[in-house]
Amino acid sequence: HGCYWKKCSFCDVSLDYISRYDLASATTLVDRVQAIVAETGQTGFHLVDEAAPPKGLKAFADELLRREVSISWWGNIRFEKSFNPALCQLLAESGCIAISGGLEVASDRLLKLMKKGVSVDQVARVTRAFSDAGILVHAYLMYGFPTQTVQDTVDALEYVRQLFEAGCIQSGFFHRFTCTVHSPVGLHPEEFGVT
Repeated sequence: HGCYWKKCSFCDVSLDYISRYDLASATTLVDRVQAIVAETGQTGFHLVDEAAPPKGLKAFADELLRREVSISWWGNIRFEKSFNPALCQLLAESGCIAISGGLEVASDRLLKLMKKGVSVDQVARVTRAFSDAGILVHAYLMYGFPTQTVQDTVDALEYVRQLFEAGCIQSGFFHRFTCTVHSPVGLHPEEFGVT
């Protein structure tokens, strides 16, 4: 439940569904998975965390493999540097078929302003690792973030085109930035150049 990062300036970080981060143990998660499979026969699982942590996903994958539980699963992540090729391969072996993560603006300047905690190069390395492991990658993107210029947007489009061409991402969607009242941008617009 929630997000372990809780810093992105466009996100409603003060609301319970993001700010109250609770990580269930891998044992508990796999117990629940097995109970749902037994009850429903369904073997496809969507982890709905705002962003699942690499350490938690590794433990989940290890527990699935240890118990020889065969499922397909996918979820939301941050493009953390911890998602290296070895971890991505482990996740694939445990049944991970897809991930989605926020590339957002494909600009280091804007990623820093967003307090995203990733760089464009890091995102490229992580998406490459997931794709090489056979895990589909969806990128969330946005346009219209405060101080983003037309050239920033054009550059982001070109960068995303290159990620597609290189096979690093298989799906992506640009959303228009909307300022929400509980986000840092909404709470302190002057810090983001909003008048």
